[in-house]
Amino acid sequence: MKPSVCAFFKSYNLFFLSGICLLFSICSGCSDDEEDLPPTPISYTTLLYMAADNTMDDDVDYSISQLKAGAKRSAGIVVVYLDRMNEAPRLFKITQTGEEVPLKSYEEENSANVETLVRVIEETKELVPAEKFGLVLWSHSMGWVPSGYGSTNTRSIRKSKEVQAFPRTRYIGLDFHPGNATTDNSIEIDALAAGLPDHVAEYIWFDVCLMGSVESLYELRNKSDYLVASPTEVLAEAAYNASGIPYAKVLPYMFGGAEELKQACNAYYHHYNEMKYDVLRSATITLVDAAQLDNLYDATHGILSGRLSEVAEMDVSGLQVYHTSDVPQVFFDLKDMLNSLQGTNEALLEAQLKKTVLYTAATSSFKNVVIHTDKYCGLSVYIPLKKWKEHTEYKYYFESLKWGGIYN
Repeated sequence: MKPSVCAFFKSYNLFFLSGICLLFSICSGCSDDEEDLPPTPISYTTLLYMAADNTMDDDVDYSISQLKAGAKRSAGIVVVYLDRMNEAPRLFKITQTGEEVPLKSYEEENSANVETLVRVIEETKELVPAEKFGLVLWSHSMGWVPSGYGSTNTRSIRKSKEVQAFPRTRYIGLDFHPGNATTDNSIEIDALAAGLPDHVAEYIWFDVCLMGSVESLYELRNKSDYLVASPTEVLAEAAYNASGIPYAKVLPYMFGGAEELKQACNAYYHHYNEMKYDVLRSATITLVDAAQLDNLYDATHGILSGRLSEVAEMDVSGLQVYHTSDVPQVFFDLKDMLNSLQGTNEALLEAQLKKTVLYTAATSSFKNVVIHTDKYCGLSVYIPLKKWKEHTEYKYYFESLKWGGIYN
């Protein structure tokens, strides 16, 4: 489910390259053997936390195969925590030859639990120590929106998604612990922020839906240097090579700083934008400098402070949206929302957004939602309309999320 910021590089024509290398072998020393050599290893571990004890289990094998392909061209080490349906969780690393090396096995446990996540992070850092650490959260998500949204039961939503029209997306984050669908569990954003240690990773990449919301990212601003997420949903069509991060292309760029992450996002975007079928050309991706989120909060607070009653009456019909008809209708573009209000200094807002959003990209549409480039900034925002006042997410927004203070 994840906004528009990743596009990856087209593969080289190996036959053409080998011919060039042969032609210039005396001068350059180029050879096929050198082309096949993996990059020199660096001290960098990325943990892929796969909470797949839910309907995302169908996409696990695809993502693992993608990881193994990407590892062959990666300088860092990828470690996977995998919790599948009807299987005990396990922890393993993937070598540069694409082989799995077991690290630890577990009894059945709830992976949609912040204590489990934190423990696995600590174990990964102990078992595969490195100078730098990255974290990828792979599962379902509904952004910042809490479970029990509105008056709708989450289980009925899940069942409706099982029969939805093509293509599928990564929806509500659940753990069918311990191996059945009777005890759904999910991690709320405020609980994730409270449980994760500050500066736990260089980056956190959300390979889930709708996490490109300014509320979610602001809540997690102290947890890493960079945050990567999608303001829309993220496709989950493994059979069509369209399920979350295309790791075979993206993983080699996930062991570096901001510039490498920009390339990773660029690769992500191009992977989807070049899909054969129109409906699969659906993706958004955004890279955020977490240190700038406080400044973005201040800029937004300067616009919205004391204007809650005005915002509650907003006409949202013409705003850029990120929500499809399948998800809560509460994800609007931050820039478009603020610029629609009288008195907004658009130049100052744009300047701060450029400092905060280091890279963003989007296909021309996501499923049936058109993405307008002049309105798109890569971050979604909730608009607390009067009609939502009695709903669960409205209360949660103001009682549990720090971003809710922008109206004070």
